[in-house]
Amino acid sequence: MAKKSLILKNINIYKNSLLYVNVIKQIKKKINILKNLFKLSKIKKKNFFIKFNNRCYISGRRRSYYNKFSLNRNFIRKIGYIGNIVGLEKSSW
Repeated sequence: MAKKSLILKNINIYKNSLLYVNVIKQIKKKINILKNLFKLSKIKKKNFFIKFNNRCYISGRRRSYYNKFSLNRNFIRKIGYIGNIVGLEKSSW
């Protein structure tokens, strides 16, 4: 289980980045390159979407995250073994 503070920090980064998406696009559309670079440098790095990490919505784990299910591999295995994920079966050979 990930720390609650890391999960909340990740949510705040996502919310802040949504606010600044339109601002960044407008700055990049303008022709003058130097002025645009100065304007982009004034925006805090926390507000860029790049800092956002995908996390498992049950455990909050960042590693081994599968986008299709929004789960990490451990929970995909547990939930898939029970049969709650449609189209996923336990393989045996």
